[in-house]
Amino acid sequence: MITWEMADGTEITYEGAGVEPAALREFVLRFMASQSSFWDALQWSDDSLAAAFEERFAQKVEVKREPRADGSTQFVIRPRLAFA
Repeated sequence: MITWEMADGTEITYEGAGVEPAALREFVLRFMASQSSFWDALQWSDDSLAAAFEERFAQKVEVKREPRADGSTQFVIRPRLAFA
């Protein structure tokens, strides 16, 4: 499991294997740049984030948005099980 926290407190966590921390950080920065809302993670589409992750890393995933105790958001990216 790897996590990257953005400057605004938004946290992106990948619960799988095969993705290095630097690659996750680069992916998130590129994804942000492709969004009209850029730093406003509350406006990001979970489906778009999952599709971009799948395209970049060739891994089927699901994205779940979870509020954190400090009021920021955590995006949890989990591999989809083959039998699910």
